[in-house]
Amino acid sequence: MYTFPGEVVQLLIPTVAGLSLLISSSLLPESIDTPDFTSEVRPILSRQCLPCHGPDAATRKKDLRLDMKDQLLGVIDAGSAESSPLFQRISSEDPELRMPPPDHAKALSNQEISILKQWIDAGAAWEEHWAFIPPVMPAAEWNTQQHPIDVFIEKKITASGLSANGPASAEVLIRRLSLDLIGLPPDPERVSRFIEEYSRAPAATWKLLIEELLASESFGERWASAWLDLARYADTKGYEQDGMRNIWPWRDWVIQAFDRDLPFDQFTILQLAGDLIDTPNESSRLATAFHRNTMTNDEGGTQNEEFRVAAVVDRVNTTMLVWQGLTAGCAQCHDHKYDPLSQVEYYQLYDFFNQSEDADLNSEAPLLKVLGNAEKLLLGDAHQQVEKAQEVLDQAARALVISDPEAAPAEAGALEEIAFSGKMPALCQTQVDGKKSEWPWVQAPPDAPEEIHRVIRQSAPEGQTRQVFFERSLHTHVAAQGDRYHIDARIVEPPEWMLLQVRLADPTVWEHRGYWGTGTFAHGVDGTESLLFQGELPTTGDWVHLVIDAESIGIESGKIVTGIAMTQQGGVIEWGGVRRESSQPTERDDLFSFSAFVDRWGEDPSDLFEPRIRQAIGAIHNKTDDEFDLETWWKQQISIEGRRLLIAQQQLLDQAMKRQVEVEAMAVSVPVMAQLATEKLRSTHLLRRGSYLSPGDPVAADIPQFLPAIDEASARNRLALARWLVSPRNPLTARVHVNRVWEQLFGTGLVETLEDFGTQGALPSHPQLLDWLALTWQQEDGWSHKELLRRIVTSDTYRRSSRRTPLQQRIDPDNRLLSHATRVRLPAELVRDQALAIGGILSPKKFGPSVYPPQPDGVWQVVYNGSGWKESQGEDRVRRSLYTFFRRTAPYPSMLTFDAPTRDVCTPRRIRTNTPLQALVVLNDPVYIEAAAGLARWSLAGSNDLTRAIQRAFQRATCRQATPQELKLLMDLTDQQKQVFQLDPASAHSFLESGRWTLEESQNPIDAATLMVIANVLLNLDEVLVRG
Repeated sequence: MYTFPGEVVQLLIPTVAGLSLLISSSLLPESIDTPDFTSEVRPILSRQCLPCHGPDAATRKKDLRLDMKDQLLGVIDAGSAESSPLFQRISSEDPELRMPPPDHAKALSNQEISILKQWIDAGAAWEEHWAFIPPVMPAAEWNTQQHPIDVFIEKKITASGLSANGPASAEVLIRRLSLDLIGLPPDPERVSRFIEEYSRAPAATWKLLIEELLASESFGERWASAWLDLARYADTKGYEQDGMRNIWPWRDWVIQAFDRDLPFDQFTILQLAGDLIDTPNESSRLATAFHRNTMTNDEGGTQNEEFRVAAVVDRVNTTMLVWQGLTAGCAQCHDHKYDPLSQVEYYQLYDFFNQSEDADLNSEAPLLKVLGNAEKLLLGDAHQQVEKAQEVLDQAARALVISDPEAAPAEAGALEEIAFSGKMPALCQTQVDGKKSEWPWVQAPPDAPEEIHRVIRQSAPEGQTRQVFFERSLHTHVAAQGDRYHIDARIVEPPEWMLLQVRLADPTVWEHRGYWGTGTFAHGVDGTESLLFQGELPTTGDWVHLVIDAESIGIESGKIVTGIAMTQQGGVIEWGGVRRESSQPTERDDLFSFSAFVDRWGEDPSDLFEPRIRQAIGAIHNKTDDEFDLETWWKQQISIEGRRLLIAQQQLLDQAMKRQVEVEAMAVSVPVMAQLATEKLRSTHLLRRGSYLSPGDPVAADIPQFLPAIDEASARNRLALARWLVSPRNPLTARVHVNRVWEQLFGTGLVETLEDFGTQGALPSHPQLLDWLALTWQQEDGWSHKELLRRIVTSDTYRRSSRRTPLQQRIDPDNRLLSHATRVRLPAELVRDQALAIGGILSPKKFGPSVYPPQPDGVWQVVYNGSGWKESQGEDRVRRSLYTFFRRTAPYPSMLTFDAPTRDVCTPRRIRTNTPLQALVVLNDPVYIEAAAGLARWSLAGSNDLTRAIQRAFQRATCRQATPQELKLLMDLTDQQKQVFQLDPASAHSFLESGRWTLEESQNPIDAATLMVIANVLLNLDEVLVRG
């Protein structure tokens, strides 16, 4: 059981320079005579000793590890520092004996030596690193009247001699909660209603507001935005080429996961191993794109294996950062310098991710075809239309009576239709230009021959080939002596040539062609049966009846013909179709009689029938029951009479199915994870110095020894790792995530170093609170993200005023004790989204491809592949920031200025900066100018009174009324700016144009431009840019 000091003390500790240092921290020991191992001793050992005497075997001296209990205590005489070898070496005046050596590192300070001496003299109590020990539920010290979070927080506040602030005003609270939960400010009407209701029933009103925001359509977008940094999400592949990548459907999946409050354990499993669960589906496979956000190098001449290995390394590092809060990447080239993670253990983790199919290919395979959410709605409508059309067709077919013919319809010498006037062989597998598609029959022109009602109007660019063909159908025909093929066509614009191709069921396949015209051919030998000249091109504009002798193109008697093609190079031709003249017509009784159909195919159904059809035919043939209405299907798909009479209903179905296919074609290919087949699994090796060119000993997937073991019975794959991460035995996952959420709400985590829970990371300010949150989140909240937020924001700690007293500033300058609310500048995305929302121009549109809002010209000119920024129009210009196209080599400039990362790698924590550039962005960026115009336009609505408009604008921007002093300052600025515009009216018009503001006739451009300047100033106020 690790221990932390329970009280805050103030100490004046002498330093080596003889100065005094005021220490105020909950991390100091209760007594100066007993230094705390975790908070004082271990940090000294980590900084000064572990580089040479730590986990890294390559740099370890004398085979001594001071990070291990037995070895550390082996150089200590507990209770006597003077007789301890460790103390003797660090305090020695002899350069030959002193540790660390003078030429290696600075000597320990007097303060550090003093701490170690006192610790040894007090008995040298050892403690394991707190984060590697499973959390323990603290003993209950709260009553039913006080929130548990407040008990933990106020205990330390009281011990420090401070007092906690009371609650913030209603205006501040509603803005704070709105920004925190949905990333958007409340509208003025909602603020007014909340203030009124809060004054009557604060507790109930606060809870209702929480529930309203947790259920908001904007909730998932706000929390997905934070997750994208962890996932290193970008719309490009990275590296020098930085080519485009379609991975936005995964971003939408994350939004939906937060919206529906997918439990975090499932959220974890699906993203790491959604392809390996028992019944993977499109959604679970899409989730695995989390680890396809790794970079891919498209540049020519690079080694795919080098960058595949780099991607696997990134997956290890990201997984350990996001779920364990550990800097595992430090062990890629050597044992970790500070944490007990060896290089061998690193590559054991690596093996979990080394068995995926992706291999740094330009195609980014494996891919998953995915429709966006908007397209899925379209597909749903298309499905309904298909179902309705199918029902109409079924009803008409069921009502249709087709009697068996009295005599066989086939007649020797008659022209047998193969593909003619819109009629196709039953179940033929049609293609257009090599793609599976229905032949595009259209209404025949009025001057077409009487028997031709529909034609294929085929157009081909000059020098290019176009064709329609089928390779198989239900009725092949057997060639007979004297067979001839008849082609009806009209040339609209002359091609170079036109030809008929015939396919046989033998090795020659398509090598049977007759052509008209001249030119070069990609197939066949001119003058032979594979490419036989039939004559000059027919006259343009005239319908012609062309005939080819079957035997002349190698179709001998007895050969089985399976398909035909009508092909042209260049030009425009209206093809009426192909018929056959034969002394032995094809037996096709099954096209005219349902009973003949069953008799013909009952014992040996064609493989062109779907399994359901084959089953139904067999059932009827064998006189067994089957629910499928086979006769209705026969009328629709096989019967010549049925297909003729049902053509109108079939066309409606064809149109509905065409629309369905069009929507399905909108799917984008998203890179996802997929496991290699067992026989293709890779052998994983330790990589010396992290180089893929220097493989060392083989390793197998496993968990580092300092953490709980993985389930021995499970397969060692990504799914096993994901389940281990969310196992109750794992000491880190829940702590890391609740700490991340805490940081989002309070500005600093309970552990400040979100990215490092290891021995070099910061210690928790409130360790018992951290454990309580982690355990209740798992055990009571079921890993629910919304329950965790609800638990935190219902505390008094969250609702405190941010006003700071001088005493609070002196004792706790960083507000680690949380005696008051911390004022935190909003993250980049929220700064922009808030401005758009305040301006009343933010689009509520969710999901879909990334958009291109305005950005300065030339930002992308340096990009290697030369692609440009195509500025979006309409509402896509003003959508939420997480939909902005994110290029790794040139991120959106204004968000980069506000500390957004490039997302080359996982970023657990953004370090906030405060620079003049940020003010320049908010004052000058086109997005903020348009937002200012929107705010000014809204504030002027219904009244041209500038004073009233400024009051309205101030309230919308800050959620409160301006004080008389604030209003006077703004009115003074208004008068100054108005004079400027009166002297230069053209600049007022120019400024309005930059904000895309078109005035109504009744509006004064000078007043409007002036108010737009005031709105611009309001958007740049510290109070607006800060949440607190």
